Amino acid sequence: MGRAAGGQVGEDAGRMWLRKAVTEGATLLIRPQKSGCSLAYDGSGMTDQLQGSLALPVTLKDRLSAEDDPALWEQVLKILAEDASALKAVADGSRLFAEVGACSHWLRPHQTRWTAAGGFAWPSGYGGAGFSRTGLPLFDWSVILQFNPAPRGWVIPEQSPTRHSMSVLVAVPSRTTRHLQAAVHTLWSRRTFYAKRERRVLYGLRNLNGVWELKASTRDRERIDPV
Repeated sequence: MGRAAGGQVGEDAGRMWLRKAVTEGATLLIRPQKSGCSLAYDGSGMTDQLQGSLALPVTLKDRLSAEDDPALWEQVLKILAEDASALKAVADGSRLFAEVGACSHWLRPHQTRWTAAGGFAWPSGYGGAGFSRTGLPLFDWSVILQFNPAPRGWVIPEQSPTRHSMSVLVAVPSRTTRHLQAAVHTLWSRRTFYAKRERRVLYGLRNLNGVWELKASTRDRERIDPV
């Protein structure tokens, strides 16, 4: 049933460290890469549909409402695991944590579009540089997970992350049973994609005949300009 008070305090502290580590000093604009600052990324090109899915950790599955499509969340975790496994620091043994949560309050009204693959609503929120298209999405709720390289997936961490942990913040739209597409906002900390700066990556998914497929990603682009 409920977690012990000490465990809840530890999770709350870990969540605080993750947000501070990722967002402290973030400009949220993808700047041109500086020479000597890149960490090797070994991922292959994006495919329309990633085969299979990952089972949702119980701590996350229990937070989903009847209007949150679990199939989307499974596919999001699958995509994130693919990208996490390609990071050199992860391959070298560093731990990667994720704060994954739902967001129902995206910046409105605005007509900003992410034009990739037919177009998605630009996923900006009211956090950080709020009331602008670079604002961070704010979680309705979130859970802390840790990447497990083998077998590849996301698990409930045995220890809370520290201020030096590599991490990624993942905001997934809520009420996805009502919609056929979703734009997922992620913010990766320093030492993941780049040594000395954070990296925002967007993922665009569509529900085609009941199957969520990845249709667009900014992972391999240095700068993204909303219109």
